Amino acid sequence: MNSAREGDGSLATTLAPETALAPMPRTAGVGAAAWLRTALNGIDWAARGVIVAALIGELGVVLTDVTIRFLFTQSLLWSEEASKLCLTTLAFVGGASAYRARHHTAIQFVTRFFPERLRQAIAVAIDTLILAVALIALYVSFDLLSVAATSRTPILQISAAWLVLPFTLGMSLIALFALERLALDHARPMALAVVPAVGVLIAAVAAVGALPVPQPGGGTALGIMLILFFAAVLLGLPVSFSMLLGSLFFLQITDSAPLIAAAQNTVDGTSHFVLLTLPFFIWAGLIMEKGGISVRLVRLATALVGHLRGGLLQVVVVTIYLVSGISGSKAADVVAVGSVLRGELRRQGYRPEEGAAVLSAAGAMSETIPPSIAMLVLGSVAPISIGTLFVAGLLPAAVIALFLMIAIHVQAWRNGTPQGPRASLAELMGAIAGAVLPLVMPAVMIVGIKFGYATPTEVSAVAVLYGIALSVAVYRSIGLRRFFSIAVECGLLAGMVLFIIAAAGSFAWTLAAANLPAALVQMLHLMGDSPALFLIGSMVLLIVVGSLLEGLPALIILGPLLLPIANTLGIDSIHYSMVILLAMGIGIFIPPIGICFYIACAVAGSDVEAAAKTMLPYLAVLILGVLTVAFVPWFTHAVPRLLGGG
Repeated sequence: MNSAREGDGSLATTLAPETALAPMPRTAGVGAAAWLRTALNGIDWAARGVIVAALIGELGVVLTDVTIRFLFTQSLLWSEEASKLCLTTLAFVGGASAYRARHHTAIQFVTRFFPERLRQAIAVAIDTLILAVALIALYVSFDLLSVAATSRTPILQISAAWLVLPFTLGMSLIALFALERLALDHARPMALAVVPAVGVLIAAVAAVGALPVPQPGGGTALGIMLILFFAAVLLGLPVSFSMLLGSLFFLQITDSAPLIAAAQNTVDGTSHFVLLTLPFFIWAGLIMEKGGISVRLVRLATALVGHLRGGLLQVVVVTIYLVSGISGSKAADVVAVGSVLRGELRRQGYRPEEGAAVLSAAGAMSETIPPSIAMLVLGSVAPISIGTLFVAGLLPAAVIALFLMIAIHVQAWRNGTPQGPRASLAELMGAIAGAVLPLVMPAVMIVGIKFGYATPTEVSAVAVLYGIALSVAVYRSIGLRRFFSIAVECGLLAGMVLFIIAAAGSFAWTLAAANLPAALVQMLHLMGDSPALFLIGSMVLLIVVGSLLEGLPALIILGPLLLPIANTLGIDSIHYSMVILLAMGIGIFIPPIGICFYIACAVAGSDVEAAAKTMLPYLAVLILGVLTVAFVPWFTHAVPRLLGGG
C-alpha cells in the first residue's frame, strides 16, 4: 500500500499534512531520551520558523517587485537571487522538516504483505539508508561550499556559498532526524541492533573518497543503478532519497564525475525562478481551502448537476473540476471535496466504494486544470509556456469529465438510482453568487499569465494575497494563529515537493550522463518511429512509472527526455504535455499502488479492495478519454487558438 507519509501504514494519516512535532516515543521513557526528543523538537521548531520566514519574506519581495514595476516601470534587480536563496531554503530545510513529519512519499504496497518483524527490520534498514544518503551528501557538500565560496552573486555580491548552505543544513537535519528515528522511534531491540551498523556506516562515509570500488561499463552501471533505485522504492525508501541514492551510487561506481556533481545538480534543481509558483500556489490553495471555499464550490456544483442520475457523484466530478483551479494539488482536491460530500453521499444511500472510485477518477481527470502543480513543474523543467499549458488543459479535462459523467449516468440507470430534484432559480443564483469570488482567482491567474500581464511567480504571489484578503476580510474564517499554522503546513508540503524536484534534478542529470536518452531514442527506432505507437507507449510508461514514483518525479525525469523525441515525430510539445500529464494523473490514482487512490479510500471511508473493483469501469473510461485527447489534438489546441495563442 502507498502511504503519503513514509513509514506509516495508516490511511488516516493521509487526510491532511502532519504539522505536529514528533510525539514522545513509546519506549524512550524519561531521562536522556526525553531530553533528546525535546532538543530535536526545538531544532525542528527553529527550522519551521526559518521556512515561514523564507515564505513571508519572498512573498514580500515579489509583491514589492510587482508594485514597483506597476507604479514606476522598474524592477528589483536582486529579486531573482533572493528567490534562489528562498527556494533552496524551502527545498532542503523544509524537506528535512517534512521528513521528520513523515511527509515524504513512500510505497508500502509490497511490504504490507511481509510479516510484522520483517516490516520492522525493513523500516530500520530504510532509516539507515536515509542516514547514509544524508551523511554522504553532507560530506560532499563541504567541498561544494568551498568551491562556491570563491565566487559572488552578480547583483547582491554575496558569497555564492549562501546558496549552497541550505543544502548542507538540510542534510545535517535529515541525518539528525534519521538518528532520532533509529534511536527512539523503532522497537528497542531493533534500535539497539542497528547501532553497530550505524557506526560502520559513518566510518564508511568518512572514507568514501578512498574506497576502492569496481567500475563496470556504463550500460551495466546504469542497469545496476536502476535495479537498486526501484528495489529501494518498492521496499519503502522515499522516492526523493531513492533518487539521491541512485545518483550517488552511480557516480561512485563509475568515473563519469566526482560525487560533488550529485550535490551540485541537486542544488541546481531548485534554481528555476518559476518554481516559486509552487509554494505560493500551495499557500493560496491552503488559505482558501481552510477559508470555506470548497463548500461554496460544492453548492454551485450541486445546483448545476445535482438533479442528474447519480446526482451526488456527478457533483463530485464537477466540484473536482472547479476546486482544481484553486488548490493545484490532487491530494488536496480529493480531501477537500471528499470530506465535504462524504456525509451526504452516505445519507443518500451511495456506497463508500462508489464515492472513493469517483473521487479517484475525477482526481485523475483534473491533472490538466490550472494551476496544476504538475503543469508548473513540467513548465519549469522543459521549454514550454506555462500560460499556454494553463489554457490548453481546460478542454481535455472537460472532455474526460464529460466521459465520466456519462459513465456515472449509465451506472446509475443500471442500478435504478432515481434523479434528484432540480435546483430552483433562486438556489442556482445564490450558489453562483457564493462562488463568484473563489472563481475570480483562477480566472485572473489564467488571463494574467496567458496574456503576459505578469509572470507565473507574480500571479501566484497575488493569489496568496487575494486568498488572505478573501479569507480574513470577507469570510472572516482565518485568524493570526491559524494563518501561521497554514504557513507551516505550506512550508512542509512545499519543502517535500521541492526536495523531490531537487533530487530528481540530480537523478535526471545522472541518467543523461549514463546515456539513457540515447537508449530511449534507439528503442523508439526499434518501434518503427510511429507517432501513434509513441503516444500509446508514453501513456503506458507514465501510468506505470507515475504510480510507482508518485507522479511528479516521473514527470521531472521523463518529461525532458520524452518531449524532444515527441517533437522529432511531429507531435507538438503542448499536445504531448496534455497526454503525459493525464497519463501521470491516472498513475497516481490507479489501484492498487496509486498513492491518491488510497487517500480517496480514506476520505470516503471505503474498503480498498471494494473501491478498486468499483474503480475498474471508471479506469476504462479514463483511458478512453486520454486516448481521445491523444488522437484528437483539436481538444488541446482549441482554447489556445481561440485566445490567439496559435
